[in-house]
Amino acid sequence: DQEFGAVDRTAALYFAAELREAGIPSVNGLHVLELGFGNGAFATWASVAGAHYLGTEAIPALVAAARHAGIDAYPSTIDLADVIAEGILDLVVAFDVFEHLPLQQLEELLVRLSTLLVQGGLVLARVPSGDSPFARAVQHGDLTHRLVLGSSAVRQLAMSVGFEVASTRLPAFPVLGLGLKTCLRRALVALAQRLCHRFIALALMGGGAPVLTPTMVFVLRRP
Repeated sequence: DQEFGAVDRTAALYFAAELREAGIPSVNGLHVLELGFGNGAFATWASVAGAHYLGTEAIPALVAAARHAGIDAYPSTIDLADVIAEGILDLVVAFDVFEHLPLQQLEELLVRLSTLLVQGGLVLARVPSGDSPFARAVQHGDLTHRLVLGSSAVRQLAMSVGFEVASTRLPAFPVLGLGLKTCLRRALVALAQRLCHRFIALALMGGGAPVLTPTMVFVLRRP
């Protein structure tokens, strides 16, 4: 098993790229909440980068491991208002979490998060893409998945809970920083994605800008 909190160069470049695309060049000094921190890679990365980090997780053993590593961690059943002051969070991240929640629970969670975020604060989430025919293995490969979110559904969700949609897009895919061979391979993959996705969208989906990768990232902003 991977050591708790281990973050390799690929993951570090991904986190940095994902936040840059969301308009956050640095988390230094920001108050960041992660929902479902899992094995702690983002927790370590954000903490080392200077964030005031707090995380929640459903698995008790991972909460214990995080606390042992010095991370401010709590079970996901906690009332967030008990540990976070209103209007203090700059960023909430949830990688591969929201698809596990029923719609009503997700709506209630976002309403609660809106009271904890600063004005203009962001919620960044990664989920299986409800736009994509290539997401079925991800969405249906886990019996605990409860919700399918595509671009249109994200817009409806945001409207229902008082957020603005900053973006719905492909996950970040850093090309540089991983060596020449990986750089070339990733550049070819990125080019193939752009060409194939444009063709599929035009030929089979009536145009528009669906997110056709297996996973989608969306960013919501508190007005």
